[in-house]
Amino acid sequence: MNDTSDTRARLLAAALDVVTASGVGATTSRQIAAAAGTNLQAITYHFGSKDELVAQALVGAVRQWVEPALTTLRDLAEDPGGNLILAAWRLQSVLTDALPRVPAYIEALALVPRSEQFRDQIRALLAELRGTLASALRELKDAGVLADWVDPESMAALVIAAADGAAIHLAIDPDGLDVDDLLDQAVHLLLAASTIGSPAPPTSEDDASPS
Repeated sequence: MNDTSDTRARLLAAALDVVTASGVGATTSRQIAAAAGTNLQAITYHFGSKDELVAQALVGAVRQWVEPALTTLRDLAEDPGGNLILAAWRLQSVLTDALPRVPAYIEALALVPRSEQFRDQIRALLAELRGTLASALRELKDAGVLADWVDPESMAALVIAAADGAAIHLAIDPDGLDVDDLLDQAVHLLLAASTIGSPAPPTSEDDASPS
């Protein structure tokens, strides 16, 4: 690793540590530079601004957390049931280490409407996650594994939105939710949408009373 890459890596790691300890709003450029063992100018030189550095650090951490699960999902069609369980297990195996950083990620989400840096980075991350999951689900549907009523894009968005909601609840009350139970339910949700799972939900026509 050359000096430029080493400095960038140290700044990213330092930013992640500082926002985990202090929160996004209370983090200063001076704190990050001191933790990285570099000067304030290095932040501007490598990232343009403190907010861009923090956004890249948080989004990079989330990508690192979910990549093992995404790798499994990319091969989902080979063994849908087994790989769904494997993907959930891989998420669970890193989530314990990730939990201390969840509040900073939630704080970053709240900054999206007001910060161009956080908006661009987090939107790109969510689009990447939705695209990867939707592609896996579409492959399953084309192979006849998922029921006809499943819309891959909407289902992917639902699963990721539910994950963000769970992250918020874990940040608020870490002892109030069992991560293993949550992931188990997520697996059952997707398996229930398979052709060997639950039937399609009723439509509004099915619910209508006979005239």
